[in-house]
Amino acid sequence: MNTEFLNVFFNREKVAGPDTEVTKTFAARCHCGNVQFTVTLPAASLPLNGYICSCTMCRYTHGTLGSFHTALPQGVAPEWTNGNINLAIYKTQGSGRGGHGQRWFCPTCGAHNGHYEPWAMQWIVDISLFDETFWNMAGFGFPKSPGDGGLLSWLGSRKLNQASFDSDSPPEYHLETGANGEERLRAECLCGGVSLTIPRPSDAMKQDKHIGRFVAPGKSRKWKAFLDFGQEIRSLTSAHFMPWVVIPRVVLEPKVPPNLAIGTIKTYQVSDKITKGFCGRCGATVFLRHGDGRGSGCNESEVLNIAMGILRAPEGAKAENWFSWRAAEPTQAEDPTNFDVEFMGAVIEGQRKWLLEKYGELPDFDIL
Repeated sequence: MNTEFLNVFFNREKVAGPDTEVTKTFAARCHCGNVQFTVTLPAASLPLNGYICSCTMCRYTHGTLGSFHTALPQGVAPEWTNGNINLAIYKTQGSGRGGHGQRWFCPTCGAHNGHYEPWAMQWIVDISLFDETFWNMAGFGFPKSPGDGGLLSWLGSRKLNQASFDSDSPPEYHLETGANGEERLRAECLCGGVSLTIPRPSDAMKQDKHIGRFVAPGKSRKWKAFLDFGQEIRSLTSAHFMPWVVIPRVVLEPKVPPNLAIGTIKTYQVSDKITKGFCGRCGATVFLRHGDGRGSGCNESEVLNIAMGILRAPEGAKAENWFSWRAAEPTQAEDPTNFDVEFMGAVIEGQRKWLLEKYGELPDFDIL
């Protein structure tokens, strides 16, 4: 590991100065409050470097286009503040002693909170859970893994230090064929406990008065995709923002019942109208079901948000052959807490620029 990599991704240059008594404490919590912790840092070390990791492990365990992390300086550890440490731990294939290859998440709401990296002797925390920004986004890991640039292609104006490794290459995926002979796209979490396929929208689906609302405009056979910058989404998914695709529940194979009980899915009641479905084994966000305007939860017209990060599209992580992206609006970066405003604005600006350069337009369509 060279010095630049350790400085950018592991904050090795962020050592305490001569005055170590001046500190600042920052609080984090998952959506349900089961996981709550603080980190106390020397003021002289701030801001820390944050980074995005877009390796397959992070994408398929979070359901996002990348995980948002910072490495706490050596000797700094989270302090659990709600009286207990109730975490689900997923040990990936090849995980070793001391925490390497493990992913920790809340067993109630599914939000990831980080892990310990024994070779570095440092804690890695999911920064989207914090209520205050104490980092500057500086690094991007595994840029080749998404296959199509992934989130990095939306960060043209925000230069990040990139770290690539021998294992940084896109997986090879192939489209599948359903019972009717039509192409289908696989969606699967890292552990494989939740696995299903999505069809292309047919002419009949386009003409259906309910399902047709979720087919992207135009002649192409694509569904709709969008970025969710809602403040609540951070504590729910451990991501600064969430890339969703909207799919009618009835077209999924195998069939997903109204209670979302498929494979290793666990459900969490976000509110009276919203239910999250996540893998109870690896913690991947899979579904978000709305109880308003998308069906009653039991009828054939119900539509689900499905996490973009678990899709296995041959063309890459953004699955452009299957989905049309709605252009994010600059106002979506506005947040009363001023959470990482500069970076969020850069993502929105970058996504809009990417859409204009690649498709010549800024698609604006309804999601509900």
